Amino acid sequence: MKTIFLASLFLSMTSAHAASLQVCPASQAPADAARAALPGPGELVVVASAQSLPGCRATPLGVDVSQVDALYPLPAGERPARTILLYGPADQKRFVPSSHDLPQPDPANATPRRVTMPLRANLLPDAKLRPFGIEERVSINHQDGKLRLQCRAGTRPAGVLLDGPWKLALGAFALGADFSGSGSFALQAADAASSARESSYALGELAATQTPRSVALPLPARLDRANWRQFVLLCPSHAATLDLDALRLEPVAPAKPAPRSTWIWDRGEWMGKGDALLAWAKSENIGELFIVVTLDGPRVRDPQQLRTFVRKASSAGITVTSVEGDPHMALPNHRAATADRARAFAAYNRESAPEERLRAMQFDVELYLLPDAVLAPNDRDREYLAMARTLREAAGAMPLEFVVPFWWWDKTALLDGLAQVADGLAVMDYRTAPDEIVRFAVPFLDWAAVHNKRVHIALEAGSVGAERQRRYVRADAGEAGDLLLAQAGETPVLVLLRQPAKAAAGSLYRFSSERILDGSATSFYGDKDRLRRLLPELERDLGAWAGFAGVALHGWR
Repeated sequence: MKTIFLASLFLSMTSAHAASLQVCPASQAPADAARAALPGPGELVVVASAQSLPGCRATPLGVDVSQVDALYPLPAGERPARTILLYGPADQKRFVPSSHDLPQPDPANATPRRVTMPLRANLLPDAKLRPFGIEERVSINHQDGKLRLQCRAGTRPAGVLLDGPWKLALGAFALGADFSGSGSFALQAADAASSARESSYALGELAATQTPRSVALPLPARLDRANWRQFVLLCPSHAATLDLDALRLEPVAPAKPAPRSTWIWDRGEWMGKGDALLAWAKSENIGELFIVVTLDGPRVRDPQQLRTFVRKASSAGITVTSVEGDPHMALPNHRAATADRARAFAAYNRESAPEERLRAMQFDVELYLLPDAVLAPNDRDREYLAMARTLREAAGAMPLEFVVPFWWWDKTALLDGLAQVADGLAVMDYRTAPDEIVRFAVPFLDWAAVHNKRVHIALEAGSVGAERQRRYVRADAGEAGDLLLAQAGETPVLVLLRQPAKAAAGSLYRFSSERILDGSATSFYGDKDRLRRLLPELERDLGAWAGFAGVALHGWR
């Protein structure tokens, strides 16, 4: 499943004219038309218009332009499955789509996307198995998520190759197996380079007996995880049987979990009640505090007070990081003042003793909260990176981190750009289901592994607003639909209609149901005890990545 967040843009036109979707340069698209930025780099937008626009490529929609409520472009080559989910604030009179679910790619297109191998789940149901060996002494039975491998005696290498629709995450993992049978089977792993040499790396032996056993064999350090190709089960030279009930990717826990952290947005907590704050942090096993510091231009307003607090925190084994947050920091006309804030923290650290220094400076700049009229969607990534480069220059040698949403996971160009200037990220992974938390964290932890960075995984414990969820299902022949999947050149676009239509140029989806989500899927508010119980499990699993800097808790105090 892929989730994309994008602001929706509404149309106020009421003229009765046939609409078309038009792909236009942003500079040529009329501001009063329904329009939205296309995914990916460039300056193109998609526009719903009843008129032919110069320099644009048009595709008829087959509906009146007055019926177009909002446009929602999707990445090229992707198609929703039978169900589409749309979300919006619960207190709004009009529904504002902000995301959709894409459980599968278009089967008519090229190779399906490889997903990250899940942790602790049995891989066998989705595995592709291929016997090998020139003596043809191998037979397999693969069904119901289990594998029965029978090997006859022989002297030549033989066994089973196991792969699937996965890529391997870039952490420290073991391959867990539940098995029984007779004989000892070698378990190996291969990457692109070893496969080209027709070889693989040994993990260990599955010494099968009639009594079921479970083992966890660490993946070899030499294995190129980014280019993993397959696992290999090798038969012994004598006749043997292996009943493999499960094969799992298991994280190798670090010797010591990474410290937890939390945001303290109220300056008074550390300025006036610092001792109480530090005592609370110790009781909650918090090892790092993100605090707001008052500045006067490029200087900290009261550096001595900050030094006193940081020194006390250091004595208690707690590090301190400054945090700044304002969407407007990304705007060009705010850049000089934003750079001054970084200079203030850099100057403070230069002038302070080691035990009085901030560990890093952190910027929580959620520029996607700005109205499109203030910062156009097509300009956001570019301006964010421009801001980040300015902050890097102003910060000097002091560590610089950014707070980002989990749904930036596929913004490859943006994350590559951040890797050039950031020392780390704090990812707002605001979900409460453990499997979703891990799944949304993995792309950023892999990013940290590739670029040698630090990544905090942030969870929400504060109050959050309720969301409205609308479900649409593909309309059958002759049924009316109020959501249209159309094409704008190579780009698929969801078109939200004001009224159901029975005919249109594309696939229609009909409204199925609506519900209000209370926030329990995104925040542990009201159930912090559950989060306390969950944290050791998450820290163990996420700790398999060397770049995991710990869980950051928002709304914890």
